[in-house]
Amino acid sequence: MNHWDEKFDEEEYIYGKEPNEWIKSIFDKEGHGKVAMLAEGEGRNAVYMANLGYDVTAFDYSRVGLDKTRRLAQEAGVVVTTHLVDITETDALPQGEYDISINVFGHVPSDGKEEMIKNLVGTVKPGGEIVFELYSKRQIEFQTGGPKDIHMLYDVEGLRRELEKYNVEIVTLKEEILRRNEGRMHQGKSAVIQGHMRKV
Repeated sequence: MNHWDEKFDEEEYIYGKEPNEWIKSIFDKEGHGKVAMLAEGEGRNAVYMANLGYDVTAFDYSRVGLDKTRRLAQEAGVVVTTHLVDITETDALPQGEYDISINVFGHVPSDGKEEMIKNLVGTVKPGGEIVFELYSKRQIEFQTGGPKDIHMLYDVEGLRRELEKYNVEIVTLKEEILRRNEGRMHQGKSAVIQGHMRKV
C-alpha cells in the first residue's frame, strides 16, 4: 500500500465531495467532450465534470482513491472511468486523445514535475484546454494543506518556463492568496497558482 492508499484508506472523503472553486469558475455549464483528470484522488472534480455531461477519465496512483472515485460517481449517478497510473512516468497517459486535462493539487516529487506537466499537456488534442490549481511555494507559510516539501510546490515563472516548451497559449497563469475549504485537509488561507491554457 503506497502513501496515497494509506492516506485515502478511510470512510471520510478527506478533501470533501465538493469540486474545487477554480474548476467550477471555468466549467460552470453543461458541456461535452473527453476529460482527463490527473492525480484525481477521491474523485470530487471528476464527478463534478461528469455531472456537467463530460466523458471523464480519472488517472491516479492510488487504488484506494480510485475506488472512492467510483463510489462517489455511483452515489451521484454518473460514470467516471478510472486508470491506475503514475502520472510522472513518460507517456503514462494516451497522447492527443482528450479535449480537456485537469490537475487539482496533484503534487508530485520534484524529479517527476517535468513529466507530469508533459503528460498534462500531451494528453490533450490541439485546440483542447489544460486547467490546473496547484499550491505555490508560499503555501509553506500557511500550512493549510499540500506538501510540506517546498520542492513539490511551484512558482509562476517556473511553470511558465515549463509550459513554454509546448505549443500552448496561456489564458491565465497567476498566483492567488485565497481561502480553500475542501474537506479536512485543505482548510483556510492558501497560496495557489491557477492555470488555464489552450493547446495550439
